[in-house]
Amino acid sequence: MDQIRLTGVRAVGKHGVLDFEHERAQTFIVDATLFLDLAPAGHSDDLRDTVDYGAIAKGIVAIIEGEHVDLIEKLADRIASMILEYPAVAQTQVTVHKPSAPIVVPFDDVSVTVERSRETTSAASQVHHAIIAMGGNQGDVVATLRDAVRSIDGLASTQVTGVSPLYRTDAWGMPDGTPDFYNAVVSVTTKLSAMELLRGLQRIEAEHGRVRTDHWTSRTLDLDIIDFDGQSSDDPDLTLPHPRAWQRAFVLGPWLALEPDAELSGEHAGSVAQLLHEASDRDHIDEIADDWMVGSPTGYGIDDLACDANNAGDADDMDEAYGAIDSSDLPEGTAAAKAAALAAAQPEPASKRAVISLDSPATDAEQQFRMAIVTLDGIPGNQVEGISPLYHVSQLDGLPDKMAAVIQISTRMGAHDLIEALSNVEASVGEDFDLDLIDMEGVTCDEPDCKVPWPTARNHAAVLAPWLDMDPDARLGKDPVSFLLAMAPDTAQVGLLTDNWIIGGTL
Repeated sequence: MDQIRLTGVRAVGKHGVLDFEHERAQTFIVDATLFLDLAPAGHSDDLRDTVDYGAIAKGIVAIIEGEHVDLIEKLADRIASMILEYPAVAQTQVTVHKPSAPIVVPFDDVSVTVERSRETTSAASQVHHAIIAMGGNQGDVVATLRDAVRSIDGLASTQVTGVSPLYRTDAWGMPDGTPDFYNAVVSVTTKLSAMELLRGLQRIEAEHGRVRTDHWTSRTLDLDIIDFDGQSSDDPDLTLPHPRAWQRAFVLGPWLALEPDAELSGEHAGSVAQLLHEASDRDHIDEIADDWMVGSPTGYGIDDLACDANNAGDADDMDEAYGAIDSSDLPEGTAAAKAAALAAAQPEPASKRAVISLDSPATDAEQQFRMAIVTLDGIPGNQVEGISPLYHVSQLDGLPDKMAAVIQISTRMGAHDLIEALSNVEASVGEDFDLDLIDMEGVTCDEPDCKVPWPTARNHAAVLAPWLDMDPDARLGKDPVSFLLAMAPDTAQVGLLTDNWIIGGTL
């Protein structure tokens, strides 16, 4: 096959595992070979029949100067993926040289070479949908489950897209005195294969003290893949769908609450709602919290979790609510029945659009942002509707640089309650992490603990630039965000890092 070669493309970037490599730029050199059919260009003498290698060279420089990665293997993979975005290129070989690598012995060069084709890149970039069941009954289970959700979201090329309410489950069929279990379900998108995802979950279990003996024992943490793209597999190491999911209410209940239209595939295929209705242990589960990922200043305790004040009042109130509707067509005890009952008992407030900024100087800021977005989306009445690109913010006066992003949500919370929820999320994610309510549809507030719109937002490019990228028609009050960004004094201090960070395998 014909070839185009680019040799010695060089730029400076901040890439490497060591701490100082996150801050100090060094030179990287790239050689790239493009494999393609040049016969059409040879006949036509038309650039449209080949590739613009000048544009590819600029793309290589942009990747080197862009978002930090620890490994030059990752840097090479990103460059190869960029090159294969050009339709004419069938295959590429990319070599990344790191001549200033921190090696303590004399050396001339260190380099990594990768070869990628359109077929292998297409397979590797496929995004899968999976359902993961979580449970445990030893130790501080709620804290363990929260941490497990964050660890799952931290797996390479994986994003948690939904978190179910938390359930308490009787230790049914186990010896008297066995502590109750706590269960939840999460949905994820991932570029990992089912087996790679399983290995990642097993590592997370081990990190939380899980020792695998038999199926019928207490455990600190249990993570099971229930469904993976609806696939069926008889592999003894990973049977899909999970062979006992169809009869386990502690899986079906949380799954139904998370995805009301969910369907289980395989030998026992059917709607999750119907399977839950038929499950013999459906009376042994109880939904106890739908905001458990947010937590509170004191946190949830093992004994008092079921009494959380956010769970729709006392038993008499709940009985009255259930009596207000005919729920005979809903599976008994499911989250769907509870939601219908509460909806009939009280009118739902109208949803409002809200814009929230995220920033952090932490080296794992991208991971913090993803945790926060998952948590906010899991708060009842909230739905994330837009996520901006990720921005780098250069700071002056010796302060550490930051990353910044903006999200838009629809919410049924009032401004005060949303600000309080943001504060709780900040506390749960990290000390240096900052969330601010920038604007809220139809809301103007100038109280000490509730300032909407955020007073200084119109002067901060770290807010305005990602907001404008997310919504080109955005306005803050009567002013277009595009105008405010042009007038902002710190516009030169912000720069776009990546626009696919929320699903990319960059962590």
